[in-house]
Amino acid sequence: MEYSLTILTPTYNRAYILPKLYESLTKQTNLQFTWLVVDDGSSDNTEELINDFIKEKKIEIIYIKQENGGKHRALNTGAKAVTTDAVFIVDSDDYLTPDAVETILNSWHIVVENKLIGITFLRGYSD
Repeated sequence: MEYSLTILTPTYNRAYILPKLYESLTKQTNLQFTWLVVDDGSSDNTEELINDFIKEKKIEIIYIKQENGGKHRALNTGAKAVTTDAVFIVDSDDYLTPDAVETILNSWHIVVENKLIGITFLRGYSD
């Protein structure tokens, strides 16, 4: 069975670092995911940047902008908008290895078969 995935990124004034995450998402070995960006009231050019990414049509992106209320509110907003089987929270200053989406989707059956709430993966650090 194929599962669907949303990568949820809450952000606030991170336009300077979001391109690194976006680049890592466009280089995934499996592009069957939606990137859901919840902008928590940024005053920088985050909205323009994300709209430029959307226009490139390299990956599916949903952008939600709300009034500033903190990361917890941005995550709650994002959680309400998720329609996929799985959600993976990736902060705006992080990035993924090229096989991250593939690994998550290939492992999701463990959650379903064992009636778990979720799974977690080890964090890596770049040199």
